[in-house]
Amino acid sequence: MPKSIGQLISGCLPGSIAEELGIRAGDHLLLIDGQKVRDVFDFRLRQLAENLILTVEQADGTPIEYDIEKDEDEDLGLEFVDELLDDCTACHNKCVFCFIDQLPKGLRKTLYFKDDDLRLTFLNGNYVTLTNISDDELDRLIAYKFSPMNISVHTTDPALRLKMMKNKNSGQIMARLQRIASAGIALNTQIVLCPGWNDQAALERTIADLSTLHPAVQSIAVVPVGVTRYRDENGLEKMRTFTEDECRDVILSVERWQNHFKATRGTYVYHAADEFYLRGHVAFPSPETYDDFPQLENGVGMVSLFLSTITTYLQGELAIEAMEPFDSAVPPLLPTSGTRVLIPTGTLVGPIVAAATAKLASRLGLEIVVCPIINAFLGDTITVTGLLTGQDVQKHLQTIVLPGDVVLMPASMFKADSPVFLDDMTQNDLAIALNVPVHAVKADAQGLISGLLWLIAQRSTTP
Repeated sequence: MPKSIGQLISGCLPGSIAEELGIRAGDHLLLIDGQKVRDVFDFRLRQLAENLILTVEQADGTPIEYDIEKDEDEDLGLEFVDELLDDCTACHNKCVFCFIDQLPKGLRKTLYFKDDDLRLTFLNGNYVTLTNISDDELDRLIAYKFSPMNISVHTTDPALRLKMMKNKNSGQIMARLQRIASAGIALNTQIVLCPGWNDQAALERTIADLSTLHPAVQSIAVVPVGVTRYRDENGLEKMRTFTEDECRDVILSVERWQNHFKATRGTYVYHAADEFYLRGHVAFPSPETYDDFPQLENGVGMVSLFLSTITTYLQGELAIEAMEPFDSAVPPLLPTSGTRVLIPTGTLVGPIVAAATAKLASRLGLEIVVCPIINAFLGDTITVTGLLTGQDVQKHLQTIVLPGDVVLMPASMFKADSPVFLDDMTQNDLAIALNVPVHAVKADAQGLISGLLWLIAQRSTTP
């Protein structure tokens, strides 16, 4: 929609002021107190005033003004089609480790869009580089005092950061982090670690620099670079994955810094992604080491939390209710549950999940088959579950699936807003191809257990 007609409203929260006023999906918000709304943060703050005039264009084109008196800080309850209420800032970096640049051609267009919008850190938890934002815009967002900000640091060495990211603004990282920290805003930081680039001495410098920003820096995570089989085809610089010994060296460095942070600050602060422990064949730390898991979505602490949750459940110290999977695809005339449960996973975490679910299977009286799947689409160096494609899942499962089986899969394989794989295959496509029900659950231990309990309940009621 052209911005001149305002922001398209997708709906109103039940019982909200907006609903009581009769505002509906399809209406457009034009003005607040006679002024256009700049973006979602401008809207969120201005709507909290006790008195305001809302100008709305109804779906039929009729403009209407609402003179509103309400409690201060009371939300209007408006929801919008465009979550930012503005164009998303695109990333103009040419990072040597960029995963999007390593994708094959021919995928859906949205997969190739690289965002680097600081506002998305508050809305979706995205990590941004601070290289695609002006000083004025950064100051504006700092002034809102929204916290925390999630920042992709990678290295604090200005010359190295410029070499890795190829953006003339990339060397300003410490100055910008200091501005944010001095405003009292908390920071979660991540480092995509590339062997031979920003590891070893460069990594030590980065952690030392970030440690000077105490108490603003709440967490630092190192995540290994992902390398697909398309790097050469796409004309990218040489990049490799970490060896087993290199993974262990990273973990030793992390542990040294964790001891320092724990002694001086009372928290561990610094964490290595699960992939380093899996590739290095190193035992996972206890859940307490992860400081309330600030970077779970980065693959930091997921395995430790998964194992701990299952152990706690099996010991009877955690109650989990049966919950229907939120996405299901059931071919016609098939029951919703069968005798055997197939669980597809990435190859790296497969053995961990298999060992844990074996204990669950014994307790719940189920036959569970964990299916580690090689990522042929992106290359076998991509081992995480969330990057598996529908075609690879289908190819593997169709060799072992039996009539009456049920597939229970982590929803991390799908788009955030619909059951569609990376290769555009849908959950329904998979169910039809395998001719068995396919259910998706939240990609954690509680989601898995609740889904298994639901399947048991369905089996007991199926004739």
